[in-house]
Amino acid sequence: MRKEIENEFRNDLNKITTEKVIKVLNDLQYQKVSLQTQIDLGIISISDAVIELEMISKKDISIRKQYVLSVHVTKDGNPRSISHHKPTDLNGKDYYSTKLPTGKKIKATTYDGLIVKLSDYYSCGGTCDYSLRSIFKAALAEKGVTENPNPNTLLKLENDFERFISNEFASSDIRKVQDMDIMKYTQKFVNAIHPKKAAFLSYKGVLNLIFKYARRHHIIMVDPLADFNNRPYMKSCDTSKARPEEKILLPEEIQMLKDEIRHRMTLKKYGTYYINGFACLFAIETGVRAGELCSLKWSDVKENCIHIHSQQLYQKQEGGKNYYQASYTKNEKGVSSDGRDFPLTKKIKELLNELKSLQTDMGIESEYIFCHEDGDWIKTDAYETFLRRICLSLGFKVTNNHALRMSLNSNVLIPLGVTVADRAAMLGHSIQTNLEHYSFAQKNYVSTVCALLDAQT
Repeated sequence: MRKEIENEFRNDLNKITTEKVIKVLNDLQYQKVSLQTQIDLGIISISDAVIELEMISKKDISIRKQYVLSVHVTKDGNPRSISHHKPTDLNGKDYYSTKLPTGKKIKATTYDGLIVKLSDYYSCGGTCDYSLRSIFKAALAEKGVTENPNPNTLLKLENDFERFISNEFASSDIRKVQDMDIMKYTQKFVNAIHPKKAAFLSYKGVLNLIFKYARRHHIIMVDPLADFNNRPYMKSCDTSKARPEEKILLPEEIQMLKDEIRHRMTLKKYGTYYINGFACLFAIETGVRAGELCSLKWSDVKENCIHIHSQQLYQKQEGGKNYYQASYTKNEKGVSSDGRDFPLTKKIKELLNELKSLQTDMGIESEYIFCHEDGDWIKTDAYETFLRRICLSLGFKVTNNHALRMSLNSNVLIPLGVTVADRAAMLGHSIQTNLEHYSFAQKNYVSTVCALLDAQT
């Protein structure tokens, strides 16, 4: 009979899962924080709060003891021994101790203290870290294995977290973060840097990722962002529209860039096979994205067009980055629809023939158009670094490959009368995107338009 009772008791303990324990403990932690807030606001007296806090503490240690009793066992299912060391002449310390399954010995000055350490160990490997930074990392890892995101999306979220979340705020215990804390931090953030609207929304995206994960996994009971209103903070954001000179290059500047690349090809320092220079000249003519540029193969060059249907991506790994080819372009968002075709113009054909001839003379064999002398494809970050440095050396404010895409659209395609539908198809985005973000008046549009109008009279 006694054995049956023990087995029944043991079965009840086995029902106490780690997930349930974490949920209950976080619920109790939330109650503590809520009580403290009520004390601060004068809603409840300290004497009344003390009674409730004692009840919460009793519940906390009770659930921890039940949990530890169910998991702190040997391979045979027997409870692991907990010893009490009383002060002696040789060792005057009073403490409780036990051994973990790993053989490591842990101690605490009180029995309840040891129970807390044990419950933390079994519920989260002894490293219960509820900081915003820790929760963000967990949320990012979950997103990576459950949503099939573009690796660049995960990388951007990482960069946004480091950019917008201070070290002090990142170390905050998420269970203690209230809506007022977020509002104060947000106000300080927008008043300090006056971010663009897109940057502010990226900041909110990071917060949403963190707190939705914490709520979904019962780390917090209430999402403090539930009633968060963006509008008050938008007043401090920079909502001014970018001027053309902040986005695109003048035709004269594009020519300066071409001339500088050609000049460098004559210098011993850079050499005739100036591969990033060739890549840049190609990007100027096609408006291709950096990732698409690096993954282009000679087999993608057709009789009258260039088939753009892939991109180079990378994943961070210990010791560096792992580059790989994705069979879709950025706008296809992970699902290939066979990319797009860009017209093979005379300029592009001449440039590619020049590069192919040079590779043949040098004995370079590669399936990739833009490759190093050993045949390995060029990398996006190296190309973008090259472009930034050469543009800075020429005194340009705009230094990114994206500017070449927009410059082609505004300086070449629009003046030629290419329809917005065709422009969007050639550059690989929607008509709305082309109109809203790529179509700028040329910097010197006044004199250009004036000449056109005068020509009609």
